[in-house]
Amino acid sequence: MTCPIKNKQNNEILLDYCSGTLEPGRASEFEKHAAECAECGEFVASQRAMSQMLDEWTPAEVSPGFDARLYARIAQETAASPWMKLWRSIAAPAVPFAFWKPALIAAVACAVLAVGFLIRVPSVRVPEGRDSSPQIRIESVDADQMEKTLEDLDMLTPQAAHGNRI
Repeated sequence: MTCPIKNKQNNEILLDYCSGTLEPGRASEFEKHAAECAECGEFVASQRAMSQMLDEWTPAEVSPGFDARLYARIAQETAASPWMKLWRSIAAPAVPFAFWKPALIAAVACAVLAVGFLIRVPSVRVPEGRDSSPQIRIESVDADQMEKTLEDLDMLTPQAAHGNRI
């Protein structure tokens, strides 16, 4: 027998066996397989445990007068005007405020960002007649003037800094 867990086409064998509706011949064949296959054995054991817990569970009792209150509420809702139904759906939404509050904050933040992107910051305007593309400016430098400037800087530098130079 092919393993029903590994072969997805045979999943109904697992469910039929656990519910007790699998024909006896196939049930005995599956029992042999489940004894050898750890996965199928675990599945059957978990299904039996769940079935036992459901058998032991007792539901809570319905309060007295529940049916009368339910039918009165249904009659009240069906008798209400369409405008009143609309107002109730707006005033008391199906989802409590606590659940949609973070979504509202996120929506407001997105709206603020969208408005920020839509408002344009004025760009720097280039006067007419000038090219707006960046240009490299090349200046000629007098070599004698550069040498004199370096000597002046050297003279202004404290003597402690000259200790490393000779």
